[in-house]
Amino acid sequence: MHRPLRLILMLALLAVAVPLVPFLAFGTRLDHAVAGWLDPPPAPQVLAAIEVGVLAADLLLPVPSSMVATLGGAHLGVVIGTGCAWLGMTAGAMVGWWLGRTAGAASLSSLTLAEQERLARQQRRFGPLAVVLTRPMPLVAEAAALMAGASGMSWRDFLIAAGSGNLAIALVWSLAGALGRQADSLQWVLMGSLAAPVAITWLVLRRTLQTPSREL
Repeated sequence: MHRPLRLILMLALLAVAVPLVPFLAFGTRLDHAVAGWLDPPPAPQVLAAIEVGVLAADLLLPVPSSMVATLGGAHLGVVIGTGCAWLGMTAGAMVGWWLGRTAGAASLSSLTLAEQERLARQQRRFGPLAVVLTRPMPLVAEAAALMAGASGMSWRDFLIAAGSGNLAIALVWSLAGALGRQADSLQWVLMGSLAAPVAITWLVLRRTLQTPSREL
């Protein structure tokens, strides 16, 4: 196995472990804590700050970003909810990229120049698309952010990819929350916001595992 491939596999394991360990440690307790903070909902300014802060810390907190963004849309409206969700998710993604960049610097320096160039080509070809497509996927989105930084993606490329993907997701979940509240069916919308990303993740991973891997 080529060293760049081994490096990516090791970093992928680390990237998944970072958000997974807190999830295993705290389980769904933080989910209930967030729901408790929002019942009854605080003042709009406080709620907006909570939404941005929780989503920015999503890398370390096992709180589904889809649920938080949906609640934000329900209580803040589509425009403000979308803005807060986008800001929080993008800030959290940039933190993941920075952590990956910091952790991967030493590993990348151990590669030969040819191996670094090969990894850079793969990153330019697939990296931004992978970041966009994994944005709505729990754990995988955080892992992709860490991997992007670790494998050398520039912060500009990552910000464009993550920011565009986050904008679409923030709009969809905020709109769903606003419509769900108007139709008095917010509880069902929240259930969908939790189930849909998990289902997407399962389908993508199932398809990926069934596809024969190729060497870099």
